Amino acid sequence: MYLIFITPLIAVIFKSSIIAHDVMFLQDIDKITNGVRDYIDNKVLPYEIAHKASTEVIAARYVVLNENAGLLRPLLVAAVARDFGVSKLEDVFAVASAVELVHAASLISDDIADNSHERRGRPSCHVTFGKRMANLTEHYLVNRAYELLLKDRFSPNLSDEQRVKITGLAAESGIEMVRGQAKDIMQTGLREPKDVIRMYEQKSGALIGLALASGGIIGSASESDVVYLRQLGRCIGVSYQIGDDAFDKRAPSETGKPSNQDLKKQTLVKMVGLEGVIKIKEEKDALVDEIMSKIHGDTSSLKELVMQFRRERDKYLAV
Repeated sequence: MYLIFITPLIAVIFKSSIIAHDVMFLQDIDKITNGVRDYIDNKVLPYEIAHKASTEVIAARYVVLNENAGLLRPLLVAAVARDFGVSKLEDVFAVASAVELVHAASLISDDIADNSHERRGRPSCHVTFGKRMANLTEHYLVNRAYELLLKDRFSPNLSDEQRVKITGLAAESGIEMVRGQAKDIMQTGLREPKDVIRMYEQKSGALIGLALASGGIIGSASESDVVYLRQLGRCIGVSYQIGDDAFDKRAPSETGKPSNQDLKKQTLVKMVGLEGVIKIKEEKDALVDEIMSKIHGDTSSLKELVMQFRRERDKYLAV
């Protein structure tokens, strides 16, 4: 569900040769991911609170602070924010962490729905803590994310207007994710490729769009650019979900999750075959490029992340 990213792949992507348009951003990849991880560890889900009595916080830390988490969505927040002139990493940590908490919650839901026993190379949350506690942890993570977005002590750099905008988009994106996951679970209304593409836009693209748009709002992007960023997220979500379907056939040692989880699901690969899927992905990638060209100002950090990840995902479709 919602786009699974595996750390070994992310490591290859973001630590590859630094010949990007925005060299400084790529050099800061480790600094950004470590900063977000430390922020969550010390301010969002602190160890001291978790080990006093809060089992849901222990479970939340288990999922969010997994060392194999790629933290792509926080990187997208940071990339767009930097492209719109935000120079201090600390100014993105709260929002980037909130997006990652929502993503972690979605993974818990996905694993329960699919009865998947492994995530990111170790037992899933519901396997380790039980389904009832996993469900509570999912709710806790989403509500903690909203707290990060709304309380000024977490993001004093944001105006009330910016907080309201991001929180509103978070709510809209969450509803879209639920709708997409409902289609995925029930396998209803997926008769044509366009229906599956719409499901991908919802369950994967909505959260990516939130990450991109949030970075823009932190950087005071125009309303039109925020719209473009959300559209961009939907397209990237489809492109990446196609790659995720290809990952489903690979060994657990490579993906960090059980293989063949989608055998009983309707996917684009089943509908149109590998050649058809590659064509759809190429069309979405072209649309991504078109939308990025419409965004005002510098988009070099974002472009490099998108292009490098695209190259890596294309390799898996070619195998």
